[in-house]
Amino acid sequence: MRWETLLNQHRGRHSGDTSVKEPEGRPEPDAAVPPPPPATEARAPGPALQGLLALGIYLAVFIVGFGLALVGGLGQPKVGQGYVDPNLFIWFWRWWPYALTHGINPLYSHEIGAPAGYNLAAWTTSTPSVALLVWPVTAAFGPIASFNLTLLLAPPTAAWAAFVAARRLTGRFWPALLAGAVYGFNIYELAHDVSGQPNVSVTLLFPLLVYLVVLWWDGTLGRTGFVIWLAVALALEFYTFTEGFLDETLLILVALVAGFAVAGPVARRTVARLAGLVAIAYAGAVALASPYLLDELLNMPRGLNRNSPQYSLHLLGLVLPRQDRLWGLPSLAAMSSRNPAAVYVGIPMLVLLLAFAVVTWSSRLTRLLVVTFAAAIVFSVGPVLVIGGRHAFTLPWSRLWNLPIARSVEANRFILFCYLVLALVLALWLAAPVRNRLLLAARWGLAALALAAIFANLPTFAEVVGPPVRAHTPAVPSLQATNALPAFITDGLYRRYLKPGETVVVLSHRGNAGMLFQADTDFYFRNAGGFINASLNGGNALPLPVAQLSDPSPARERAFSRFVHQAGVGAIIVERAWSEKWMYIFGDLGLRGTTVGGVTIYDTGSGGAAS
Repeated sequence: MRWETLLNQHRGRHSGDTSVKEPEGRPEPDAAVPPPPPATEARAPGPALQGLLALGIYLAVFIVGFGLALVGGLGQPKVGQGYVDPNLFIWFWRWWPYALTHGINPLYSHEIGAPAGYNLAAWTTSTPSVALLVWPVTAAFGPIASFNLTLLLAPPTAAWAAFVAARRLTGRFWPALLAGAVYGFNIYELAHDVSGQPNVSVTLLFPLLVYLVVLWWDGTLGRTGFVIWLAVALALEFYTFTEGFLDETLLILVALVAGFAVAGPVARRTVARLAGLVAIAYAGAVALASPYLLDELLNMPRGLNRNSPQYSLHLLGLVLPRQDRLWGLPSLAAMSSRNPAAVYVGIPMLVLLLAFAVVTWSSRLTRLLVVTFAAAIVFSVGPVLVIGGRHAFTLPWSRLWNLPIARSVEANRFILFCYLVLALVLALWLAAPVRNRLLLAARWGLAALALAAIFANLPTFAEVVGPPVRAHTPAVPSLQATNALPAFITDGLYRRYLKPGETVVVLSHRGNAGMLFQADTDFYFRNAGGFINASLNGGNALPLPVAQLSDPSPARERAFSRFVHQAGVGAIIVERAWSEKWMYIFGDLGLRGTTVGGVTIYDTGSGGAAS
């Protein structure tokens, strides 16, 4: 009996579904996706209850195993305070509700980059879908709390979404539960999450697309419902991360072509219908995303090009864990240090994929998954082949990465779809019935080893939460380095020293501090700086004349004075841990500071409240 038939029979005993509609144009039994089995009398707990149980397990595992350092004090900025990205997202979590409730165009802000402002749709990862989803939390507890909560929920919800897709495909709880862990708790997901990059770590929509396809294929979801839900999911991904939307589009195209190629004559007609419905859904998604999409196309970044080896998949990174997890192997640790991207899969999981492919190659579903995995690897490699951190050679398709849209795409991010394929492979590997107990134990043993190898390589919030930089000198010995916001912000002292709408410059040891302070004060003042993306700001959230003043010269001092006057900067705020160097610089410029609430504030006499 074929592997797929055995799987379908096994799925029927564990699915918990009592009624399944017949699909239109039902393909033959060995089509690319196995059809559902007939209902049986045995009933397992319902899918909804199993989904809630799985989500609870993922939440508990993630919080206890990885997120305890973030749980205490959710209202404090803790993650990546030495970098610009986390506070950028905290700002966006406040900006989207603020702009909508104040009737402001959310795609352009005069609150940062003052006085001209910045275009926020010019390939900026503003992630409005998530910002609006957590709006109630932001309104009640502030943007820092809602941002930290987002980071705590992103991996467990991604794992849950993969569980939902895998359980629908196999009808089995435990195989689907382990599959969800592969997708939600891998190095790519967690490395970006603990770095404070929710645009990359909020990934639950990708497996939900698989779930929708399976629902349509087995006839549970009709054409109209499928198109509507798929269009909404695609549009939500666009509003979560434009690059993720582009990546998934390429993989969906590959999967449809591969599905058509491996399907039999009857199933090909079904795959063709599926492709037509997907095209209609994409048209709907583009319509829903059109305001943002048009602005992005009209304001494509010119200075940003990620067509370089550092954004390509380093092949050894698939099998070499982090440098600190290669105990006693200095040569391998050195090679691992040259793998900048989080792409580790591990040898046991690759062996499982190979075993699955060999044992079940006659299955069209297997061939579809393997082809999709191979395509995702090819896309991850990008324009150049990198081995051991070294550029081996340029690939024939490298010119594709010079296209306007592809220039800003990091090729190695396609690895996420490899994890999704591996999650489904693991579920199918464990769900297929085996009469030989020794072989069954070997299957589960290999799966456990694969998961252990993945989990042993994962970062935790404890590794990144902590003081980013200590005070530069002993000049302020009583000052403790901390990520907590200064009392000047938290106690509302800024209202005594700043006019509403006044333009300020914020200097701090933390990255993008001006945007963080703005978000926490609900845009009480305007920020002359702010990091939006690398094409606009480089890697610095400070205006260039301010940043250059850190190494003063007469020409730079004159440029700074011109900038303060032209931008209407009324005050300069310096967090006290960073204050001594600037105290001397501003003193030479004739500015006198007032120290209050953990900051020193310099009144330039050039600004005023915004009209």
